[in-house]
Amino acid sequence: MNKRYVIGICITVLVLGINQIFIQYWLKQKKTDANTINVAGKQRMLSQRITNEFCAIDRGAKSDEFLIELLDQWKNAHQLLISRSTKSTVVSGDIKVTSELKKLDKYIRFIEEETKLLGESKLNLETITQNQNSFLSEMDAIVKILEKNSDKKLRFIVQIEYLLFFLALLILILEVYFIYRPIEKEMKASSLILEEKNEKLNHAFEKIKVKNKELNEITYIASHDLQEPLRTVSSMVDMLSTRYKESFDEQGKMMLGFIESATSRMRNLVKDLLEYSVLGQNRELSEVDCNEILNDVKQDLDHTISQNNTIITWGNLPVLTAYKSELRLLFQNLISNAIKFQHPGNQPKIEITSESSGEYWKFKVSDNGIGIKEKYKEKIFSIFKRIHSKEEYEGTGIGLSHCKKIVDMHDGKLWVESEEGEGSDFYFTIRKEIVKFNL
Repeated sequence: MNKRYVIGICITVLVLGINQIFIQYWLKQKKTDANTINVAGKQRMLSQRITNEFCAIDRGAKSDEFLIELLDQWKNAHQLLISRSTKSTVVSGDIKVTSELKKLDKYIRFIEEETKLLGESKLNLETITQNQNSFLSEMDAIVKILEKNSDKKLRFIVQIEYLLFFLALLILILEVYFIYRPIEKEMKASSLILEEKNEKLNHAFEKIKVKNKELNEITYIASHDLQEPLRTVSSMVDMLSTRYKESFDEQGKMMLGFIESATSRMRNLVKDLLEYSVLGQNRELSEVDCNEILNDVKQDLDHTISQNNTIITWGNLPVLTAYKSELRLLFQNLISNAIKFQHPGNQPKIEITSESSGEYWKFKVSDNGIGIKEKYKEKIFSIFKRIHSKEEYEGTGIGLSHCKKIVDMHDGKLWVESEEGEGSDFYFTIRKEIVKFNL
């Protein structure tokens, strides 16, 4: 992520966080001021009730117990009001109310003295009423001061809110101008570059498709057309061998045999090259049971398997989505090689297993053959690369190239683990979800 973009987000979050703190502070102050004014209102109400209680006691309608209880509540409310006003946070220009509240102590002390004299002398209701009226008058003035201070604090907080709002707006404008616009320009430039590269890549891909098609056609035509002169040469050799073989001396007969052998090998090479060039064309993905494929391969190779007394075993192999004919050829080539490359007189034993490995199925074809030297482990998968002479083991050296091409078609990998004289383990992987991609 672009660093400027991260910085812009951090600044925005910071400003919004500060704004949220002030909103919470504003709500807290509003609640505190409202509670303080409520306490003042309660004290004012208690003052009026105390006056009424003195009047009732004077008429003999009530005892003094409730009056004493009201006096205690009045005093507690007064102390609470002083405590809150002392702790109250004020802004510049606020009027302190603590000193004004303390001036009301004289009115409370007067009532306390009058309460102590209850029953000893007649109550002076006029003086008591004047005392309480004076208290109420001063309390009303204090409430107005509290309301005025609250309004000032709230106006101050609202001003801060407006300031933060305009600051956030300014930061947003600056972010758009200095951060997001350059990022947008960079993204557009990158998008144009990417589009240009994609266009070039598509163009190159189309050229590769054309070249690949031409190469396959050339390979097919070359291998197909080569068969005709080879058939002619082979026919002529057969005719010479049939009609004039007795006319040749021993050296001529040997040379005729060389020609027959070379023609046969050339015909097999051309045939394998033709098969390699068309391998995978017009292929279709389908659901394939590997167990059924191996049964078919075993049936196809029945003569070779019986002739060599081969033992082939496999576990419960998976059902997967693959190219059926090509996968069958893959197993057939690996099994044929495992039977072919054996020490004389050795009984071939082949085991096939599989396991799930992430996005792939992983297969292993193990044999007890002659093994492979370390230096040949990569070479054997190249087309027409032989590591044994044709006198030792027949073949054209293209079987494992077929296998590699088939595995590549399934978006997998093919490799071998082996030691000379200890047999070989051929591994290959098949992607579980193959994306069809034709060149």
